Amino acid sequence: MAQFALIDCTPEDLEALRQLSIHTFTEAFAAQNNPEDFQAYLESAFHPKQLLSEIHHPQTRFSFICKDGMRVGYLKVNWGNAQTELQEDAGMELERIYVLASEQGAGIGAWVLEQVGQWALAAGKEYVWLGVWEHNPRAMAFYQRHGFVIFDKHPYYIGQDRQMDWMMRWEINPKP
Repeated sequence: MAQFALIDCTPEDLEALRQLSIHTFTEAFAAQNNPEDFQAYLESAFHPKQLLSEIHHPQTRFSFICKDGMRVGYLKVNWGNAQTELQEDAGMELERIYVLASEQGAGIGAWVLEQVGQWALAAGKEYVWLGVWEHNPRAMAFYQRHGFVIFDKHPYYIGQDRQMDWMMRWEINPKP
């Protein structure tokens, strides 16, 4: 049976995180996007200075997802004012969860959601939320199977291309 682990990213991990981010995002979305817009997004979102500022943010956590000691993905969670939307004290945003295409379907995503849920509960959060591209039905179905429900939508830009994300929410510790 595979062993999974999360290892927090540090500034020393910047280049490894950058390369894994570009690789997994490209695997997931390059084919469905305009190449120029896609390249502009990669250069902006995964620029070393941008990633380093996010790693240093006190309300952001990046972790490598490891399977049997090998890095197979990463995740990024935000709370407080680091959240891209909402910014409610009761919530934690799962902004990114990316796993290498070759490792998908191995139970990694479900395991990661359990870990994020535990982090959120330990931090006193009531819910975890995320945005998922409207043209990614596989991801939406995955999150719905794990308790997330659609509650809104918001625009998301890949370069100059305005796309739409469904905002999904998982009540982990609802108020009575």
